[in-house]
Amino acid sequence: MKFAIAFLLLWLVFGTLEWLFPLRKEQKHFRQGWLTDVAHFFFNHIFANVGTYLVVAFLYIFFKGWISPSLQTAIRSQPAFFQFAEAFFIAQLAFYTVHRLAHTVPWLWRFHVIHHSSAELDWLASARLHPVETIVVNIVVGIPLFLLGFTRETFGAYLVFGAVLSILNHANTRFQFPILNRIIATPDFHHWHHSNDLEARDKNFSGFPLIDLMFGTYYVPKNKMPQTYGVDETVPNTYWQQMLYPFRLHHRAD
Repeated sequence: MKFAIAFLLLWLVFGTLEWLFPLRKEQKHFRQGWLTDVAHFFFNHIFANVGTYLVVAFLYIFFKGWISPSLQTAIRSQPAFFQFAEAFFIAQLAFYTVHRLAHTVPWLWRFHVIHHSSAELDWLASARLHPVETIVVNIVVGIPLFLLGFTRETFGAYLVFGAVLSILNHANTRFQFPILNRIIATPDFHHWHHSNDLEARDKNFSGFPLIDLMFGTYYVPKNKMPQTYGVDETVPNTYWQQMLYPFRLHHRAD
């Protein structure tokens, strides 16, 4: 029930923003793949949460000897703002690493291509993620935050902020933030990550653009937005076909 309420609230807020300030006016609200992404929204959290909890339980046994109580105490004693800023940077550095690998390692790309298969972007496109990828990302991002001992409040704030940021960044809106897009990911920054334009491929991996600037993957041209989205390979349109797609024999199109 809570996910139905969340869906309706997000649809109301971001659907209204897309209606009032559309990036692509010709794009239909019920675009191709809309129902598939609704299925992603409602089903994926179940598979991803169960899988994440099972893997975390195993990793806790493996990593608990690495925990430094004194370091965790020092981190938790900091003001909430500094904890959040540190957690955000560390999490985004971990996310940048696994995200970039997902574009270069073939078996990871098989899962990540599901997310990039959307030929049109809107707020709901953010939900198109294979649960296996979500589990991998949760583990890679969560382990350093867990070992460092950030408070539950910091974890919670990061999860909420990250979720809202992801939804906004996929929205079909024309909002641009010329200065802010160097600090946190914004729609104009992330839309280029989804572009299938040749010059934009494999760019803008992080939610903290400074990391992309550091590693040479930052790409936000002035006064221009992507012409194409999606990928060259043919990805199935239905939810269950997309769940099975990574396990089929195929390769990434160049």
